[in-house]
Amino acid sequence: MSDTYSTSSQSMHALRRANDKLDGTIGQIDHFMERQMNGERPDPAEFMQLLEKQATAQQALQAQFKLFEKPMKTVLNETK
Repeated sequence: MSDTYSTSSQSMHALRRANDKLDGTIGQIDHFMERQMNGERPDPAEFMQLLEKQATAQQALQAQFKLFEKPMKTVLNETK
């Protein structure tokens, strides 16, 4: 049981980390847009990099979730 808990705990930690990275990237995009609204002219290449970073973070989060979800489905099926 402790191995399952440990694996679950590690998966949750990885999910949190991926989610934090995504939140950070979204915050950077918001900051970029604020600067633009304030009349600054930030580099459009920076915005493209932020969008790529956001897409990568979303993919990482989805992958981590799938890794977490699969063992949970197995446990649920075994308890039926």
